[in-house]
Amino acid sequence: MATSLFVEQHTDGIAFYINGELQFHSADEAIYHEYLTIPAIALAAKRFPNQLLRVLICGGGDGLAARDILRFPQVNQIDLVDYSQEVVDLGKQDFASFNQGSLVNPKVAIHIQEAFAFLNRLVQEFCTESLHDYKYHAIICDFTYPASVADTQIYALEWFSLLKQALMPLGIIATNAVSPDRNTLAFWCIYQTIQAAGLSVKPLQLQIPSFINHDYGNWGFLLASEKAIIRSEIESLDLPPNLQELSLDALQTVFTFDTAIAQTRHSVTIHQKDSSQLLFYLLNRLNISHPNSSTVSSENPQINFLDFQDAPTAIATSRHNFQLNDPMSLEALAQSWLKQLESNPDSLLIPAQHHSHTPEISQEWLGRAKQLLNQIDFPRLIAKLLERSQELPHEIADDLRELQNKIIKFQQAKPLDEQESQAISTDSESRPSFNLTTAKVIAIVSLTLLVANLAAPDAVFAKGSTSSSGFISNGSDDGSGGLGFWGLMMTVAGIFWLINLANDNKK
Repeated sequence: MATSLFVEQHTDGIAFYINGELQFHSADEAIYHEYLTIPAIALAAKRFPNQLLRVLICGGGDGLAARDILRFPQVNQIDLVDYSQEVVDLGKQDFASFNQGSLVNPKVAIHIQEAFAFLNRLVQEFCTESLHDYKYHAIICDFTYPASVADTQIYALEWFSLLKQALMPLGIIATNAVSPDRNTLAFWCIYQTIQAAGLSVKPLQLQIPSFINHDYGNWGFLLASEKAIIRSEIESLDLPPNLQELSLDALQTVFTFDTAIAQTRHSVTIHQKDSSQLLFYLLNRLNISHPNSSTVSSENPQINFLDFQDAPTAIATSRHNFQLNDPMSLEALAQSWLKQLESNPDSLLIPAQHHSHTPEISQEWLGRAKQLLNQIDFPRLIAKLLERSQELPHEIADDLRELQNKIIKFQQAKPLDEQESQAISTDSESRPSFNLTTAKVIAIVSLTLLVANLAAPDAVFAKGSTSSSGFISNGSDDGSGGLGFWGLMMTVAGIFWLINLANDNKK
């Protein structure tokens, strides 16, 4: 996993970034780390009185979570698992004055390993009935912001199932999540995924000034346990002395959410390793309807999650909505796009599949593509290409003829309905006006070219692969002609696939 580390010096402290994402600012990191760790360890201490506690920290190589866990004299052993030796080295050296040397404390054992692999081996080899002592009283997950399919594995159903197996029956899990107001559906996706693993969950949210300044919004955490966490437990926690930010009174307020945001927890799908639902929500947050944070205020109705527990029946009811297919697969994204084209063509966006490909970029690209593609007469273009069919391998010529027939049949297959025609047309002089069927054909070709270009840009544009007549050749000695052939085949195959996909949606 490629990692970029950056420490920024400020007049009021330091800011630490991993892959461009702020991990902490020393001026206010106590807010984050005290709320992440102290409630969970205090609950574990209350549930396991007169016992020495074993704690697992997943991530947290900066040592700040370990610092706050070591405030509890009941904690006898901490296993810290972080994949980055470089982050741990910073924690031992550059951050030692902030974490009070926690990473060299004799109670702390550091494991440089992927957390998923560590937990999987632990559960497989040690967390059996006969080796009960290997289980933890509390597990703290302090991960970086998930920006890829690999990153989201430690928020998947399989991950939380592993945590449950490695946890004592009354033990506590605390995990950082994402912003409930900026990434509402992603936050509730993690919440529902934990519940689907058989754990009871309490959500909480905080305002952290340095996170707000980076436009991250409020930050969310989740407390979980097999046994439901109730208000009376929270109200009677014994907190360690000399905390900077956390108090019992303040803790009871962070479980409060605006009702509009809280209600969306019933509309999400859980996240599994083979179905990257969480990443889909994170990348496509602007494509998916959710409460507009600008309409949420202190005057809106609020709900405190300390006062109730989601019933297991609610989770069971939502299970039938769990997607079995990967929402980040190309076919799933294409289907989403085609559906959006019919339902809301005026604000058409391409769902994002990569963190660098945002919906805003898609909107900008599509706006330009519409203007360019509207000038193309596709049937005439295919006909012109076929006029040069003698210069093409017969396979390509055959495919082009089939493509010509497919487009004609596709255009004739569905008579235009006046309502749909009006829906896709616009009076604005700055935007093209075309009927739904034409728009769909253009959209299909556009998306195919976009995806093919992302997959193999040199192939699609066939750099250096023109014949003397200016057309694509399959016989270039330097191999570039092969790229041109591959690019054309990819484009043609993609157009067939998307047309079939569009037709299948109508069945």
